[in-house]
Amino acid sequence: MTDDLAHLGLECSPDWVPLPVLGAVDLDYWSAYQAEELADRYARDGEKAHARLLARDLKRVAADCHTRDPLGAFGWYVSGHNSVAAVLELDAVHPDETVPEITLAWLTEHMSVREFGEPDVRDVRLPLGDAVRIRQNVTGERKGLLGARPVIRTLFYGVRPEGVDAAVTLQFSWTEPVLDEPAEQTADTIARTLTL
Repeated sequence: MTDDLAHLGLECSPDWVPLPVLGAVDLDYWSAYQAEELADRYARDGEKAHARLLARDLKRVAADCHTRDPLGAFGWYVSGHNSVAAVLELDAVHPDETVPEITLAWLTEHMSVREFGEPDVRDVRLPLGDAVRIRQNVTGERKGLLGARPVIRTLFYGVRPEGVDAAVTLQFSWTEPVLDEPAEQTADTIARTLTL
């Protein structure tokens, strides 16, 4: 068995912007450049964009992802909208002394929360291997001192590729209830593109 994930990949539509998560990146420069790219894409789609608002949102989302240090992260930017619709983080869970084997049962137990009732847990098969799919809602961090805590909608995939000790994980998150169905469909499609 191996932990080599160097060739891990997935396919996203152009609506998903790769976020810088590895190494030192000038987020001000990156977000300003990426906002102009998005504004150009929006214009080609016949939609208006506010590059300044996009840059602020891109910087916020990238900085937030950077705190978790995933292997990769993407923001779903829908033409005409100046904030991210959903975030995707690609990561891996490696065995260690405390957890010598990462199983789907272990992932289900440790990645499930019950803040809003029982999560929707399904065992599925992806091209990369056997997987668990967990759809649940969690409480986010309070935005201000007195503000309400947002409900974050999540869809988690944990897959055990054959011949690899680690589990590959995908975490999709969004806050708008109207996006539940399209976000889940998009997440399911992306999960089926995972390769190693």
